[in-house]
Amino acid sequence: MNKILTTAAVCAAISGGAFAQTSSVSIEGVVDASARATHNSLGTLKSLSSGNNSTSRLVFRGTEDLGDGLKAGFWLESSVYTDTGTTGGLAVAPAGQFFDRTSVVKLSSTRWGEVRLGREWTPVFTGWVYSDPFIAVGVGSSANLFSSSASTVLNRAFGSAIQPSTISRSSNALQYFLPGGLGGVNGQLMASAGEGANSQGSFKYTAGRIGWRNEQIDASVYYGATRIDAAATDLKQTGVYGAYSFGFMRLAASVTESKFLSSKQMNYIVGLSVPIGVHLVRASFGRADQKGTDAAGVSIDANDANMYALGYQYSLSKRTALYTQVARIGNKGTARFAVPGGPAGLIAAGSGSTGFDAGMRFSF
Repeated sequence: MNKILTTAAVCAAISGGAFAQTSSVSIEGVVDASARATHNSLGTLKSLSSGNNSTSRLVFRGTEDLGDGLKAGFWLESSVYTDTGTTGGLAVAPAGQFFDRTSVVKLSSTRWGEVRLGREWTPVFTGWVYSDPFIAVGVGSSANLFSSSASTVLNRAFGSAIQPSTISRSSNALQYFLPGGLGGVNGQLMASAGEGANSQGSFKYTAGRIGWRNEQIDASVYYGATRIDAAATDLKQTGVYGAYSFGFMRLAASVTESKFLSSKQMNYIVGLSVPIGVHLVRASFGRADQKGTDAAGVSIDANDANMYALGYQYSLSKRTALYTQVARIGNKGTARFAVPGGPAGLIAAGSGSTGFDAGMRFSF
């Protein structure tokens, strides 16, 4: 992270007592591009893609030390598409939204925790994403099995948007984080009003996560509910996550249940990370297990999918890395989950897809 603007030693005297305030603003980000090839029932597509090792992004952050353990700050983050030079506008985001990833202002205290207002990761996404060694990006992303174009549960709740808003992020949110120093206990609560729109980026949403962490163990449970006005009910997500660091490797797993009306989906993720000096080997297994019926009352019990992913990263420095990864999704029944980057359209029911990418990531 490069600090490009720092203002320090701003002193004032209030009520007869002097105290020092320190403020700073930084610009940071990631530039990531790779060559990618995806094959499925619709054919093979080769492309240059962005953000397959770490999401390409531009980040503005600022903090001000108010004294007595109190700090104020902001965080603004926009997607950058290295292959085209465009910015902002995730599929989940409304058109023209520049800071599509994170947009918050915050106030924190060492004693009572932190309050954030704006748009960022939900507690449910925070709960399961670290069980994925690929952190939900690239051809091996575990988010491939949360696609609402293929998942009956998510499609019924949100329609066919690639990534429904509250699966990863929520706008218009008030969020509270527990303070540090609680013996490893950590957690968060989020509430989004929805503001009457009940559409992409503006759903009424409530969620929470509670966990415990030390140098070896990281574990948490989480819950979220998205109000779907058209159905007069909630999409509910519940799950548990756990990870253990053995020193020479990290093993993590999560189980997440998504329920809406008569449809249910269980997502299982097992991930492994093995750092060996400048080398990093990553592998994961994911499964989407659907149960219940669709909107027409037809059983979806047989419409499951398995995903296998393997990746390798070579760090040229602390900021620069070369990487490659490969993934395969196999569908059962009429499931249509797919590796991203293939020809446009839904793949044939019950067919599979394979993806490969190789690229470079630079952090600044």
